[in-house]
Amino acid sequence: MSADSSATPTATAVPLTPVPERAAAAILGSMIVLILLLMAILVQTTWVDPASASDTPPPAEPAGYAQL
Repeated sequence: MSADSSATPTATAVPLTPVPERAAAAILGSMIVLILLLMAILVQTTWVDPASASDTPPPAEPAGYAQL
């Protein structure tokens, strides 16, 4: 069987209808709200209290150093 590239497709092309303004506004609004919520979660989980930010833990000794 050979592939015939000149064969016409059996399905007819359906014309695209535009999205109503109200639906587009709802989608855009929900995307903005989702982005803001995710940013708030990111800030909340990575926030460091400024009082504890200056407390640096002592440096750990590297595992490969020989005792001199």
